[in-house]
Amino acid sequence: MILLQIEEWFHSGLAGIRRPRGGVAYRELVVDPRPVGTLTHVAGSYRTPYGEVSSEWTRTDGVFRLRVEVPPNTTAEIRVPTGGGKPGQAPDGARFERVDGDRAVYRAGSGSYLFIAHEKR
Repeated sequence: MILLQIEEWFHSGLAGIRRPRGGVAYRELVVDPRPVGTLTHVAGSYRTPYGEVSSEWTRTDGVFRLRVEVPPNTTAEIRVPTGGGKPGQAPDGARFERVDGDRAVYRAGSGSYLFIAHEKR
């Protein structure tokens, strides 16, 4: 039981992969990674009915990089921590929507994306 709770915390917390509230069968996703402490790298994936979604991030020298893979026939809200800095430019295929606290919020369809944010110093 504890191992399942740790796995859930890793996927939905650190890697940030989850369904939105009210979402059905992972057709819509939220990727909202939560870096903690001095952790500098996390990679996680989850098999959905539409394919594998993955999230990998690194945090080095005030730069946060997030790679996301969104499976076919799926859309995702991708929330990128900015550390108080400005949101980075949206990669091709992703659309910037808003800033929500310390997160830049993007919308994307299926595909591979790299988001880069510079933390405020």
